[in-house]
Amino acid sequence: MSRSKRPRNILPAHFFKGINLAGKSDKAKFKKRVVKYAIDLDIPLKSISVRPMSRKWASCSTAGNLSFNAELLNMPKKLGEYVIVHELLHFHVPNHGKLWKSLMRAYLEDYDKLEKRLSKY
Repeated sequence: MSRSKRPRNILPAHFFKGINLAGKSDKAKFKKRVVKYAIDLDIPLKSISVRPMSRKWASCSTAGNLSFNAELLNMPKKLGEYVIVHELLHFHVPNHGKLWKSLMRAYLEDYDKLEKRLSKY
């Protein structure tokens, strides 16, 4: 199938080359959720890591690398989704301005409530 005829939400496999999604662990399930949102947002990823982080919930690089705090694995799923969408949107919008907030609201209507809940952890 040519690139122009490819359905919008299906990215070529090379967009996720090197990302291990095998297994049924909490970490593998979390990474699968990251890939699901990356497909929805049309964002190619180079790597996804879930590791202990002392000061952040997540970080991303312009090269397509994402790192998530391992503590997210033990938190409510909705809060993890908030952090996933938050980081992925930074590939399109590097700041937290009006456009970023509009996109957050488009993907997670209650993002502001989730943000407040996350701040309690």
